[in-house]
Amino acid sequence: MVDHASPAADWLASAHPRPAEAHRAWKQPGGLAPLPCGVLFTAVRLPALLVHAATGTDDPDTLRARLYEHLGGPVIHDPARARYYPLVPTDTAKSWRHTVAYIRCLEPEQCLNMPAPTASEPSAQTPYWTVPPAKPYKLCDPEAVKDLTRHGQRQAAASGAGWCHWHAGYAPGTRLVTVTGTSSLDAGGRWACPPCRRTHRLKPFYEQQRN
Repeated sequence: MVDHASPAADWLASAHPRPAEAHRAWKQPGGLAPLPCGVLFTAVRLPALLVHAATGTDDPDTLRARLYEHLGGPVIHDPARARYYPLVPTDTAKSWRHTVAYIRCLEPEQCLNMPAPTASEPSAQTPYWTVPPAKPYKLCDPEAVKDLTRHGQRQAAASGAGWCHWHAGYAPGTRLVTVTGTSSLDAGGRWACPPCRRTHRLKPFYEQQRN
């Protein structure tokens, strides 16, 4: 019988206004409990490709070891949305200054659908713990999460991967397709991956300049 009443489970459930409801949700196969950030923890939302680029692997066992080594705390993987969520202290949101929307620290009272602390078996669709919570109050180091994020961005860019604004995910082969701003000081743009360029009939910006 799976134990859903471990110290870590009791601690996480205490973030819920009615902790018993969290425990009931976790007793269901694949059950998720919506727990609010800002009470005991918050979470940083990271694209899966960026995490894989930073750690150099997408193998679940190797990834678990490397994330624990780098971050020192629990990490959720949401495979359906291709995201990872390291749990960090509640005050992290106050000092989080990342400029890109797809790397974000969740604000207080935002809810995160959290699997049971024992749900660490990799799944193709259901969120699970890549790094399970080992004990109450043990969270990831926010500075280590920032370092991992920066390293992942560098590694992803070096491999030709980037953010696609059309399907809102990291992908290989992204290209700049629209440019905003009137000078090099305020220039920005939107990038698209090869499938989205085909679907939406988009041309890379450098090809548009040839015409």
